[in-house]
Amino acid sequence: MIYTVTLNPAIDYFITLKDELMVDEVNRGTGELFKAGGKGLNVSKTLSVLGVSSKAVALLGGFTGTFIRDEFKEDENISIVPVWIEGNNRINLKAMYDHKALCINGTGPSVTQADRKQILDLFSAIGAEDKVVISGSMMPGLDEAFLAELSDVIHGRGAGLVIDMETLSPGTLMRCAPELIKPNLYELGLILGRDDLDVDNAAEALDELVGSGISAVLLSLGRDGAMYADGRERLRLTHPDTVLVNKVGAGDAMLAAFLGTKEKGMDVRQALKYGGAAGNATASKLADITTEDIGRFLPLMKVVDMQK
Repeated sequence: MIYTVTLNPAIDYFITLKDELMVDEVNRGTGELFKAGGKGLNVSKTLSVLGVSSKAVALLGGFTGTFIRDEFKEDENISIVPVWIEGNNRINLKAMYDHKALCINGTGPSVTQADRKQILDLFSAIGAEDKVVISGSMMPGLDEAFLAELSDVIHGRGAGLVIDMETLSPGTLMRCAPELIKPNLYELGLILGRDDLDVDNAAEALDELVGSGISAVLLSLGRDGAMYADGRERLRLTHPDTVLVNKVGAGDAMLAAFLGTKEKGMDVRQALKYGGAAGNATASKLADITTEDIGRFLPLMKVVDMQK
C-alpha cells in the first residue's frame, strides 16, 4: 500500500481575473474553483486516476478540514486517514491572469505534542511492502526533528520512504535517508547549497546526492522535462512545450504517476514517461485530470540515457 502524508493540507481557491491585477482596487473574477489541496493529497489524486489505491494521512481541522475530507468520499481508490487538530486548515489563493498566477499560501494552524504522537502511532503497523510518501510543507509545531523521528518509525517497519519537501536542510534529508526525492531545480540548489544550477549541469549535481544516503532523485524541470538518477543510470525526459494553464500540482502528478506505474510493474523509463505525461496534463488545465488526459500526452514523452 502507498501512504501519502500531507502535513499542511489546504483548500486551493482558483479564480481567473478579468483584467490585470490591480492594487488598492476591486478586482473582478470569474471561473471560481475550490479544490482540496496539499502535495500528498495531490499525489493520492493522481494515483487514483491510474487505478492505484492509497491511504492519505492528512492533518485536518475546522470547516475547511471537513471540506477536504468530504472531497474524497466518493473516490474508492483513496482512503482518507484524518488526524483531527484544533483550528482550520488554510485556504490558498490562486488568482490567474494572462497566463500568470498570483499565489498566496496560508500558514495553517499549530500542531500539539499529542497530534505529533498520533501521527507517529499511525505508522507503527505498516510493513515492508508499504511505501510512505511525505510531501509539502509542515504546520507550525512540526519540525525537522519530528520528520527524522517519523522517518525512523517508517524505516523501523521496513517500509519505503519518499520525500518531496522544499525546506529541509541537507543534514536532515540525509538523516531521513529516503529511497527517492523529487526536487525541482531551485530546491536541488537549496539542498546542495548552490545557486549556479541549470539544465546543463544538473545531471552532475544529481550524482552528488545519489549514494549519500539517498537512493534515487527525480528532478522536475518544468518546461525542460525531468531527469532521473539512481546510481545505475541517468535518464532525461523531454517533451513538447505545453501551454501552461496551471502549474499547481504538476510536480505532484509527475511523482504520483512515476511511483504508481512502477507499483504496477513498469520499468523506470516507462514510469518516467507516465510521470511526464501526468505532469503535462495537470499543467494544461485547472480541472482534475483523467486517464484520457494522461494518454493524450504519453506519446509526446521521450526518454534518453545521459552519459556519465
